[in-house]
Amino acid sequence: MLRDIKQKSSGLFAKIIMGLLIIAFGFWGVSGSLLMANNDSAATVNGKKITINDFNIAVQNSKSRLRGQFGDNLGSEYFDSENFKRGVLNQIVDAELLRQEAEKFSYDVSPSRVKEYIQSIEGFQIDGKFSPESYANYLNRVKKSAELLERDIKDDIKGSAIRNMVGQSAISLDSEIITQIKFAKQKRDFDYIELSSKDYEKDIEVTEEEINSHYKEFSADYMTPEQVSLNYIELSVTDLLSGIELTEDEIKDSYEDRKDTLMTAEKRKAQHILLPVSDDANAVKIEIDKVAKRIANGEDFSEVAKEVSKDPGSAPSGGNLGWVSQGDMVEAFDKKLFSMKSGEISEPVLSKFGYHLIKVNEIKSPKIPAFEEIKDQIVSDLKLEKASEEFLSKADKLDTAIIDSDNSLDIAAESVHLELKSTDLFAQGRGVGIAANPKFSAAAFSDAVKTDNEISEMLDLGENHVAYIHIKEHNIPKVKELSEVSDIIKNKILAEKSFELVKTKVAEFKKQISSSEKTLADIAQSLNKEVVEAKDVERTGSKQPFKLVQEVFSLKLDENSSVHSVEATANSIALVNLKAINNADTTKLTDDEKAVISSQIERTATNAELSNIVKTLQEEASIIINEKIFEVIN
Repeated sequence: MLRDIKQKSSGLFAKIIMGLLIIAFGFWGVSGSLLMANNDSAATVNGKKITINDFNIAVQNSKSRLRGQFGDNLGSEYFDSENFKRGVLNQIVDAELLRQEAEKFSYDVSPSRVKEYIQSIEGFQIDGKFSPESYANYLNRVKKSAELLERDIKDDIKGSAIRNMVGQSAISLDSEIITQIKFAKQKRDFDYIELSSKDYEKDIEVTEEEINSHYKEFSADYMTPEQVSLNYIELSVTDLLSGIELTEDEIKDSYEDRKDTLMTAEKRKAQHILLPVSDDANAVKIEIDKVAKRIANGEDFSEVAKEVSKDPGSAPSGGNLGWVSQGDMVEAFDKKLFSMKSGEISEPVLSKFGYHLIKVNEIKSPKIPAFEEIKDQIVSDLKLEKASEEFLSKADKLDTAIIDSDNSLDIAAESVHLELKSTDLFAQGRGVGIAANPKFSAAAFSDAVKTDNEISEMLDLGENHVAYIHIKEHNIPKVKELSEVSDIIKNKILAEKSFELVKTKVAEFKKQISSSEKTLADIAQSLNKEVVEAKDVERTGSKQPFKLVQEVFSLKLDENSSVHSVEATANSIALVNLKAINNADTTKLTDDEKAVISSQIERTATNAELSNIVKTLQEEASIIINEKIFEVIN
């Protein structure tokens, strides 16, 4: 039966074969677009597909960003959750709606704008300068061609066009700025004493009867986690790479075979001066002719560009465009640039952006890199190719061995000369090493593996890495012995009872203070505490407990109420005497301070308006979501 099931379950194995074919085609320079054309989509927005690959990249980017912000405080369970994945997809869908809306206004993005955007990304720079190697490494890592990435960037810029237009229309009034500053910079003076459950634990008794009763009532809270340990076989291209050896002849033969595909494109280092054309093209032509005459009379091109060019991206650097390949610029500009000689300055050239003066500073002719220049890359590519071929062969043999092993993983491992490995016991989502892989963990806790004692299907762990797993040990959840959790229960009851006593005491003290029987200082003295005098406390950055400050800023200054009770921490309550509310002095505000608040107000208004626009677009759009992408294994 096992043999039949596994022979019919070839979908995942087929995926691996396709992955290897993609590597092979990429090695020989064949486009992967045909292979990707039939992939399922994560969603469609008005007929436009959002690919699963784009969705997965967005998920990984979001994970990286959140981990950078919150470290390990967000566990793998959160990133595997449907809410997280659905949130990422919603962002992609909203961006696509905004991009499509921008296209309705014939909004377009020039190749030079895309190039400028790419060169400005810090991740593609070394020592502040654009690094083609860093760019190429990124493309290899995300498995995208430069054309696809540039298309995505173009789409992203289009997607931000509506936001930029809305943002430009947002304004903030002086009265709003003043009110916001008064609110944001407000300070408060108050006195308080803090009563903690710890203060009353000595007055609390927890009986064995209470512990036993709690244990019986809440036994589900004291279960051991379900755990498994596994035997497994894994196979990866990475592990195979170290065993690949190449001869010098093989490397040189590969170089000769690939020579024609290694030719670099001609590049030109250029500058330009741009005067946009609006209504009166003749007037602009007259102006650009005057600029050309100044340069012809000996003025420095760079200095004139800084003075008169209206291209915000290049004017500050003297019109510098860096190295330009054919096709990077708009057609009229491109055609002229690649017809010029080094050192030559063009006559005025008209494009859809306006009139240009173009200067060619240097020309890099097409060339084939020398063998030594790219030997390391050829070696890397050849090793990957051979390792991939070996991986495919071994994966095929392993699949057959699993079918023939009669559900014995060690027999399968021995027959293909792979090591049988084991994990320690781990709970779901709590594995380490290979057991931390979500697909590995999910399969480990599947009924087929943990209950039916079956060898798993081939697990695709990513990056040409596969595994088969078989249960070694399965510990089902059970209620821990009372002796194991008695102290935990006792401390929990102690905390609950002492906090209830805090509430009772706080109510008594409030009543005594309100009736003028005692003052806050009297209460503090009776508790061997001191009244804390908090002065000029701001909403954030105070040394006082954060929750306490939050609560105090929600209070009103009421002359009829001499004391308030507010939550100070999770297990303490404060008696507070609010003495003064001090609004910020707005008469001495600097322009920079006003500008910060103004941008905050305008950003809030922009976000609200953009939200309304997106909501309207959503209501009018045809949006189809592939719900399968939210499954744990997808």
